[in-house]
Amino acid sequence: MLPALDLRATGQAGATATDQAPAPGAARPGIEPAPAPGGVAPAVPTEPGDARLWPRETYKLAGPLPDLPDQARAWKLGSTVDAGRVAALAAALGLKGQPRQEANGWTVRDGRRGLAVHRLAGVPWSFGTSILGCVPRAGGPYQPGAGIQCLDPDAPVASPVAPARPLRPQDLPSRAEAERVARDLAARAGLDLDGATVQVTDGFRSRTVTIAPAVGGQPTSGFTWMVGVGANGTVQQASGWLATPEPADTYPLIGVQEGFERLKMAGPIGPRIPAEAPSIAAEPCRATAKVPCSARPLPARVATVTGVRLGLQRAPARAAAAGARPDVAYLLPAYLFDLQGGWSPMRAVVAVQDRYLTRP
Repeated sequence: MLPALDLRATGQAGATATDQAPAPGAARPGIEPAPAPGGVAPAVPTEPGDARLWPRETYKLAGPLPDLPDQARAWKLGSTVDAGRVAALAAALGLKGQPRQEANGWTVRDGRRGLAVHRLAGVPWSFGTSILGCVPRAGGPYQPGAGIQCLDPDAPVASPVAPARPLRPQDLPSRAEAERVARDLAARAGLDLDGATVQVTDGFRSRTVTIAPAVGGQPTSGFTWMVGVGANGTVQQASGWLATPEPADTYPLIGVQEGFERLKMAGPIGPRIPAEAPSIAAEPCRATAKVPCSARPLPARVATVTGVRLGLQRAPARAAAAGARPDVAYLLPAYLFDLQGGWSPMRAVVAVQDRYLTRP
């Protein structure tokens, strides 16, 4: 049996304790049904990671679904990492400082650049070249106090003239060069790139490279490294995971056809906030807001499933007690549906049978 997992962080609701077929018209086990066509989603998200205001998708098949294995192995992600791995990552990022172990992880500071490695499930890390703007406090929205304060969204606009937009850097690296920089960083930091999926997206002042490593020869979702490469090939920001996956048990799967049915009933596209991460309290739009604000979801898109693969989806464990931090996550067997015309190029559906998922 797997521990109680936060499947909402994967875009799915919590699991039930049975694999029995639902009654006609009923929701399938572990899946929150989509609202009826033309229906309005709840106006305010009720908990971290609840993305009901985000756009939905409907799905159709481009062709028959393939035959896939009926069982697969899960992998375990702990919350500890060797200090040498942290030092290797800092060196790969060009930081001159030494890792400093703190209560919640490790930090490396070098002038205005810094690396934070968190003692959480999967050992997430983040790197930035400077801190501009504001950062919400843990557990809620930003509150006035020491540090850089957030702008008030209801403050009147001083001038209708838009500020001058900075010019696009002339020395922005090509997509191929940005990928080379990101691959080199990941390799020197100890990430196994054999079988990894790498994508490059363009930004105005940087190119973002995402690296989804393969684990046990299978592609992964939610276990991605992201590297922002700016002018002259400089790494401006980056994030990823340092935990080494450990083999867990092998589980029977629900079947690819059932996986497609669950995809059609999955939650909306939106930001996924792991249960162990500090949350930002959601607030409804106010009638007096002077910035674009809407409590209605964007219209749904129709996405065509062009392929499906058996892969792995990260799912963090739920905390055993209020205020506690879970120290384990799992890479669960999942169906990775390749999409065309939707809000994202791929969506994952956890494939482990519900009877093996502990009800929280």
